[in-house]
Amino acid sequence: MFKPKLIASSVFFVTITAALLCCADGKPAAPLTRKNEIKLFVTAANTEQAIKALKLDEHEAKKRTVIFFDTADRSLGANHLILRARQQGKGQGDSTVKLRAPEGAAELSDAERAIQPEQDWTNENEPTLSRSKDRESTAKGLVSKVVAGQLAIIELFSSEQQELVTGRMTDFNWAGLRLYGPVEAEVWKQQWKLAGFPEDVTVELWHLQKDGKQQDILEVSANAKAETEEQAKELARRFFAAARAAGMGEPTGLTKTQMVLDFYQPGATP
Repeated sequence: MFKPKLIASSVFFVTITAALLCCADGKPAAPLTRKNEIKLFVTAANTEQAIKALKLDEHEAKKRTVIFFDTADRSLGANHLILRARQQGKGQGDSTVKLRAPEGAAELSDAERAIQPEQDWTNENEPTLSRSKDRESTAKGLVSKVVAGQLAIIELFSSEQQELVTGRMTDFNWAGLRLYGPVEAEVWKQQWKLAGFPEDVTVELWHLQKDGKQQDILEVSANAKAETEEQAKELARRFFAAARAAGMGEPTGLTKTQMVLDFYQPGATP
């Protein structure tokens, strides 16, 4: 059973996912959704209260390995791209190539525009748009083999995912990628309620370790449907209010991906 330990470098995020049913000219559109992820960074000063509110010591968690990839100088990030792979224990995994940028910050190709966008919220006012290509299943142990250097990183990504990268970065050298991680994560499939918010929440705890240093990232996620964007904004407002009332603090604009890449940056001191 999980027994949380408080450390000075703990970093916590709270995430909500909301599906939007879009409308045009007052007529309901087809039930395609735009997903919203809303994330709250909880400082180390609030971690004890967050753990108490979420009751993490009451359930067992499943293990997951998470890795991000970029060049040493973070050229992918400079082009608004994120590469990630995950593996469940020693079993199968998945991979994602994500294009993430504030509205208007990146000129999009026709192929990029064709990908259904999501909105990522790190505050209550302005979301960041994301477009992702996912490989939903990789072979058993494939991620572990890449971590061990037995396979090239490119083996984790499908041809469609590779095209999303090279469409933005012509002649990209996949051999120049390095690992940012691996991050050992605990995932709780059980669901809890956050007082003041109507939907269930689930929990992930990420353990970052480098050169004897450790930093923890806790992510709490919820799925909620909304018929309009205004309703989605209201759900986000209610979620931030519920987290605030639970003693988890105010949104800061930090993201989990940013924290992982900064922590494992070559030459960086954790």
